[in-house]
Amino acid sequence: MTRTTTLIAALATLTAVSATASATTLAYSSFDTGDEGWTAQQGPAGSPYAVNWNPTGGVPTGNINYWDQTSYDAEWFSASASFLGGGDFSSAVNNGGVSFDWAADLGSAAQMVQIAFTMGSNQSSGAVLWADAVATVDGHWYHYDFGFDPSTTWMIQMVGNSPAVATASDLNNVLSAVDGMFITADTVDGMDGNVWLDNPLIYSVPAPGAFALFGLASIVGARRRRG
Repeated sequence: MTRTTTLIAALATLTAVSATASATTLAYSSFDTGDEGWTAQQGPAGSPYAVNWNPTGGVPTGNINYWDQTSYDAEWFSASASFLGGGDFSSAVNNGGVSFDWAADLGSAAQMVQIAFTMGSNQSSGAVLWADAVATVDGHWYHYDFGFDPSTTWMIQMVGNSPAVATASDLNNVLSAVDGMFITADTVDGMDGNVWLDNPLIYSVPAPGAFALFGLASIVGARRRRG
């Protein structure tokens, strides 16, 4: 009876460890206390515009907002240097992704929301890596998640080359040296639409096998100690 109870307890521990295993945060902005250095920008080489910080109304509280009232060009939310850190997110390739909460009050039925990463944006060997998804435009928040794996169609354009579907090698190459991250902030060029952003996150997910081995080691260790 004691042995059965111990084994059940060990299995329960393994289940708890697996259930509580969560993604590792590589970069994150909550916007709960400010804009955290984010701006709006006309692409990597464009002029930055200030964003509005809202202390309430996000998911669940603070968020940033851009209102296109100054330009007929498209703008994107541009990640801050503190968000990007060292720019190496290659650990998330095939093992993570990027997500954010996004809302817009103006756009077409075929509106897309886009996420893009740049590498060497000021060099002749630079590249842009991007993916997009059909967006819902009704002024409400929606969550978007792009995996750094074949579940998402990533495109890449190297300087001087045509766009192409990105390979795992392309993902690893760009995501190991990111110097910019951009998210759609303008849905209709020249129109006074509002776009909101909250909780941008780059994450990696621990391999399930690692936790299974951890749990198995715990069971074996418990049996050895009992012996």
